[in-house]
Amino acid sequence: MNDKNRLRHAFNEMRKAGVKASLGINSCCRSCIWAEHEEEWKDIPVVWFYTGQGNKLAYDDEGNLESHNVIYLNHNAGDFRDKILECVGILKEAGLKAEWDGNETKCIEVSFV
Repeated sequence: MNDKNRLRHAFNEMRKAGVKASLGINSCCRSCIWAEHEEEWKDIPVVWFYTGQGNKLAYDDEGNLESHNVIYLNHNAGDFRDKILECVGILKEAGLKAEWDGNETKCIEVSFV
């Protein structure tokens, strides 16, 4: 399975687990994303990849990520820490190297090297 399929599979599994998961939320910055979605996201766990300011995922012809060696996934772990930890496990189960130290102010780091 290539990077693209592993990411898609992991995000689909997160959705099945009740998480609002998106590989592409675009706005001018992460702060604006929070402001734009604060009401919508206040009662649900969320994991997303920020695609603003030219930060897009690009894949080679075989579906492997070529634009990044590492991506950082944002989340709202404050009230949903256990669910975000579950998402880290889902990423790992999909064959991705995912790390998060449990600090709600830090992103989930997913490596592709």
